[in-house]
Amino acid sequence: MGIVGTILKLFSITLGVCLSTFIIEGPKNAFVLLNSDATFNCTVSQPWHVIIWLMNGAPVLTIIPKGPIVTDPQYGQRNYTTQDRFTSELVITAVTLKNNATVQCNLQTDGHQQARLFVQVAGMVFFESKILSVVINHSTDVVCKAESWNPAPTISWTINQTAVDAKMYTNTFHPASERLYNAFSTLNLTLPANADVQCLATIKALPQPRTAELFITVKPLFDFAANQDKTWLIVAIVVPIIGVILLIILIIIIVCCIKRSKHTESSYQNELRKISRKKSLEATGNGLNKSGLENFGVSAESIPSSHQIDSWPGSMNNDALETPEGPTSNRGTQKATINQYMPNIPTYPRKTRHVTAV
Repeated sequence: MGIVGTILKLFSITLGVCLSTFIIEGPKNAFVLLNSDATFNCTVSQPWHVIIWLMNGAPVLTIIPKGPIVTDPQYGQRNYTTQDRFTSELVITAVTLKNNATVQCNLQTDGHQQARLFVQVAGMVFFESKILSVVINHSTDVVCKAESWNPAPTISWTINQTAVDAKMYTNTFHPASERLYNAFSTLNLTLPANADVQCLATIKALPQPRTAELFITVKPLFDFAANQDKTWLIVAIVVPIIGVILLIILIIIIVCCIKRSKHTESSYQNELRKISRKKSLEATGNGLNKSGLENFGVSAESIPSSHQIDSWPGSMNNDALETPEGPTSNRGTQKATINQYMPNIPTYPRKTRHVTAV
């Protein structure tokens, strides 16, 4: 419908001329946040018969004088009536990104009027690194990040509640997912005094921008130099101390390992000595049990019988076992042979019978 037709219809209503029903005011574009409600108004003249709401050409709600005919629970209707006009308000609850669409108000006697629904997502805004202090009149970059937005937000800055010139910061945008975006804004600061810095991110669906705030303290240059000197002093003191402590711990560990190794080796050698001594004693004992002490100077005929030995008068000689008297040449040999074997008798306790034969 053209402008001339609209003027004629309004003029006809003023004159009371009865003309067909027409749309007085159609819906307007709406920018709505995700999961909130969207509303569209369509005002028609009286009398009317049927109003149909459509989303991307598909009917979602039909209204007749008796009331609405609901086909989808997400879509509802409120109305406002006066003597000469009727306003139908379409309500879309809990909108999603899929609801981005063209909305039409269709009046059978006067065609339709349409608008657009824009569903938007407001994400987070924050500083990637918080700068608490800077050097006076030194350039510093402050980075602000807006995460998970749709569409990509508009980012601006203020310093002490005063807008910053756009030439002082740069904005970049990157897709975060299929429908969400991240934005980065870098502000170059040169502050002569303390300042309250704000990063603002906004989209049309937000009534107020989302902000991140940072209070930056400006310090003289010598303060920073002093702080750096203190830092180096702390490092120079702490590092050697830690090195000495680690060295002491390492020495203690090495000493403990050496002592443990020597103890293990000594125990092992003692065991070997015990086993060797035991085997030597056993070998000596076995040799004595088998062969006894051999006296090459005594013949079998010269050894008295047991009853002769037991009844022999006098005391036993414990120092040496002497042979019967015989030729002088043999006596010295026999005695030397006996004395040669005597020192090999084991020192451990053993029952020994000494016999002196003549």
